[in-house]
Amino acid sequence: MVYKITDYSKNKIKELNDKLKTDAFSIKPSKDKSKKIDVFMFDKVIASIGAIKPGGIAYLDYPNYLKIRGEEYANRRKKLYYERHANEPTITDGEVTNSWWAKYVLW
Repeated sequence: MVYKITDYSKNKIKELNDKLKTDAFSIKPSKDKSKKIDVFMFDKVIASIGAIKPGGIAYLDYPNYLKIRGEEYANRRKKLYYERHANEPTITDGEVTNSWWAKYVLW
C-alpha cells in the first residue's frame, strides 16, 4: 500500500519553497517500502521520512490525526511527537537530518 501524501504535507513543502524563494524542494511517495515520503532537492532524494509498520500500514502523522480524530487529539499527538524526538539533531555534518524533515513535513 502506498502512502497518500496529504495536502498538509504538500503545503508545507510549498511554504518552504516560498520562504526560500525557490522551487528546489518536492515530495513524492517513497520508493523505500519502510518509509512514506521521499524529499527531493531538485531531482535528488535528500531524505526518506515517515515510518511504515511491518505489514505496510503507515504510522499516523499530524494531518491524518486531524482527519481521523480532530484538532485537539492531533495537537496532543504532535506535542508528544515533539517531546519524543526533542533530542534528535536537526543538522548533522552540515546537512538537514531526516528527523527535521519529518517534523516539518509530517508534523
